[in-house]
Amino acid sequence: MTPRPSPLLTLALLLHILPAGAAAGPVRMLWRDVAPIQDTVRAGGVTEATFDAYVERTHAENQRRVREGDLDHLVSYLLQSTQITTAPAIEPALSAKRLVESMDATTRAAFLHGEAGIAPAVPGEVAGRIAALLKAIAAPRDDARLVYFGSLVDAAFPDRRARQARLAGEYLRVMRFLYQKEFVAQQQAAPAAAVAELYRHRGLSTDTAVEAGYVVQLGLGVIKGLDPGRRVRRVLIVGPGLDLAPRTGLQESAAPESYQPWAVMDAIVSLGLGRPTELEVVAADINPRVVAHLRESAARPPTLHLLTSLHEGPTLTLSRDYVEYVDRFGAALAAGSVAPARPVAQGLRAKTVAVAGAAARVLHAEALDIVTERLDGTPFDLIVATNILPYFDDTQLALALANITSMLAPGGVFVHNEQRPILGELTAALGVPLQQSRHAVIATVSGAKAPLYDSVFLHVRTR
Repeated sequence: MTPRPSPLLTLALLLHILPAGAAAGPVRMLWRDVAPIQDTVRAGGVTEATFDAYVERTHAENQRRVREGDLDHLVSYLLQSTQITTAPAIEPALSAKRLVESMDATTRAAFLHGEAGIAPAVPGEVAGRIAALLKAIAAPRDDARLVYFGSLVDAAFPDRRARQARLAGEYLRVMRFLYQKEFVAQQQAAPAAAVAELYRHRGLSTDTAVEAGYVVQLGLGVIKGLDPGRRVRRVLIVGPGLDLAPRTGLQESAAPESYQPWAVMDAIVSLGLGRPTELEVVAADINPRVVAHLRESAARPPTLHLLTSLHEGPTLTLSRDYVEYVDRFGAALAAGSVAPARPVAQGLRAKTVAVAGAAARVLHAEALDIVTERLDGTPFDLIVATNILPYFDDTQLALALANITSMLAPGGVFVHNEQRPILGELTAALGVPLQQSRHAVIATVSGAKAPLYDSVFLHVRTR
């Protein structure tokens, strides 16, 4: 595997370069931009007089959430990585359970409420992994994921003497969230709503996986069926992400990659919605590290190493349609032939796709806070935003949707997978009503009340 340049160096070199053909830069939104949904915004306590201040405050808070999300991934990495130590990997949720349930009732309650001064001792095996991480990033390295997290540690904790303590503090913060999500929320009357509320305050994750591309493919197939003559040329992907270190199941066999831009491109071409020579795909992310990565990928076509995140076995069976999607993935954007996915260890499926230079040149990347900003330029025929809207409360969601719909061309399609009822109300008011929805089974689990599935919702701009 060829090592990539340091993400910080890449960022310094690329962040201020606007690729030819890319969308114009972001502009901050104004009160008039939410005219059709001002009642919802007012219900969130924001008025015309306070709107500008709210937008600035939200933008600053989102920058903080980006940093916190990066540190969430760092904790997942240091707990699971096999590159920094030979010690057994630690499953984050189980670590949270052991930590919190070792406390007495009073300390546990104070810790879960985030009271100041409550800092339980970090378990020895975790302290050992923190020390191993710091040792690994201090040595010469060519592992792309370790390079990434090393640059993050350098930026977040410049005082080397305080790093062990600071990382211990981040571990405790992440364990608090995981325990609340995996164990406290599940005991509530409405577990899904309790988890959703937690996500509206946590760090902004860069997680991405092959499964997200599957529901987008399904949605685009519906678009093709409804309008066989439709053509897609300009595409915006909001929050494409980067597979740095998921909460569980970390795989380190390949460098971090962003799958969604390639998955959307592959789906458009394979379904006959667009031609590679006519496409322009803009990937917009609030995380500057993701933007830098994507700009580098556009300049140097990557080889994607895809690995499903679901472990097939006696109790879990992948759906036939999902398996077929994984097998076909990449045929429309690869530099050569693409073999079907192959079974690998632990019931996973893997495949490799070398992205063609022509496909890579279609991709541009932009820095964008979708809650407070929009891209000013030619509107888009298709906007995709999956797995990002759950991070926003209703007021933030309203602003994000106003920005998204403003960038959509007349007759353009907005694709997402957020199921909140208010989203339908907001998009209707913004002139982008719901047209179709589909629910896709990804896997069935023995003894479970329902299969593992995702949903896709399609809106068309009517005015």
